[in-house]
Amino acid sequence: MEVIVDNSSRELKKTDRKVGSEAPASRVMMLNGEVKVIGMMADKVQVIITLANSYDLTESLLSVINKYSDKSYIYIMTSKELDTKYDDFMTSIDIKNLTLKYGVNIEDNLCAKSIFIISKDGEIEYKEVLEDVISDFNLELFEKELDKAVEFKKKGHTHENWMSV
Repeated sequence: MEVIVDNSSRELKKTDRKVGSEAPASRVMMLNGEVKVIGMMADKVQVIITLANSYDLTESLLSVINKYSDKSYIYIMTSKELDTKYDDFMTSIDIKNLTLKYGVNIEDNLCAKSIFIISKDGEIEYKEVLEDVISDFNLELFEKELDKAVEFKKKGHTHENWMSV
């Protein structure tokens, strides 16, 4: 895939991740100094948002993030300090490894704008990679897909239910 940066087309590096595939795990240093492994099985849905510019965390995007922050882990990955402050426990400028694994790396300190929703089982449920670094996300679709992922209940019996029969 290619992304437009400063009116020129740039090829994204590494793997193009598909919806339905297993999300790769990545070690990331958060702004608070904590190292987290994100992108694998977890007790909550995970969202990875990569931003190209310091001004990309808009009020409308932040509104969706805040609405779902109790029900999911929402990580913001950016190469630059953000103009709008977000939680240092959930924000990182250590983007190279993660953006290469998710196929949204443009260069060491630049990534495409993207959103990945990862189910509790560690599978990519939703993916949006913008064609340029200045467009805005489809927040209506993102919120709809995040709500669906957060509210998803596994069908069938669990091991514990089976044992109690």
